[in-house]
Amino acid sequence: MNYANLVDEYIKKSGLSLAAIAEKLQKDKGIKIDRSYISKLRNNPKYPATDEINRALAEVTGGDPEKLVMAAYIERAPEEVKTSLKKVSIYENFLKYILENKPLDVELENDEEMSEEERKEAIDYVNSPEFLATLDDEELDNFLNDIVDDMYFKDKDTYNKLINFLENDDRTINEAISSFRTNPMLKIPVLGQIAAGQPLDRIEYNEGYTLVDPSLLKGKDGFALKVKGDSMTGDRIHEGDMVIVSLQNEVHPHEIAVVSVNGEEATLKRVKKQNDVVMLLPSNPSYEAQLVPASQVQIIGKVVEVKFWPA
Repeated sequence: MNYANLVDEYIKKSGLSLAAIAEKLQKDKGIKIDRSYISKLRNNPKYPATDEINRALAEVTGGDPEKLVMAAYIERAPEEVKTSLKKVSIYENFLKYILENKPLDVELENDEEMSEEERKEAIDYVNSPEFLATLDDEELDNFLNDIVDDMYFKDKDTYNKLINFLENDDRTINEAISSFRTNPMLKIPVLGQIAAGQPLDRIEYNEGYTLVDPSLLKGKDGFALKVKGDSMTGDRIHEGDMVIVSLQNEVHPHEIAVVSVNGEEATLKRVKKQNDVVMLLPSNPSYEAQLVPASQVQIIGKVVEVKFWPA
């Protein structure tokens, strides 16, 4: 919603005449403007009002002062920066709704070393427009998805309220979350290790859960596995990385599989079968291929995505 439309909305919702608004602005806020100027603001003005007038106008009409100020910034901005400002505005309004309904649970690095005051300041910053303005488009999208994913699994009531809010608010906010709404993320367990034959719901090494795009698994069950060792570094897969795995007992030779030998803890390898023998192929040249009787090998799943641990 642009600046003029927002002014018009606030005026209509207030139920006040332009003359009454002008009178309240002078009496309550000490701002002297006439009804004709207010009329210009609601009809695509060449120049939006100042921050002081915008905040006062929003307050006397029952609108959101900061939202109107931001809309004015966008209106005045050069065309090349309007897109970025609009995006920040969308997320600011979205985040404002979230915080009004349920405080954001923020994980902070070095949390244990912070005082309560430092921790509060850090959380307040993450919940501020200033923080949002530092993020690029991809980071903003990830930030939004993280919030909504967490809400979807932990608080369905607030999630449903959010969807209702988006359906009745600015269309651009609706568009910002449409991908999540049409393709909700899938919750899968994160495992530290796995052996053949273990049902996912009975594995003792469950380290929590992560969310993935369901299209990755193509209807199959799946899990995430923390990588141990360096046998697949040729594929840039290092210890500490996480792989997303679809449960299946067959893979093509070029695909990376999660494989267990004799029921032992599974490893990542490419698999090439020749008659009754299976060749397990690492991608790190420091390791040699293993020849194992096919009867001793069980393929648990196929790696469909790698989440690299930052260097």
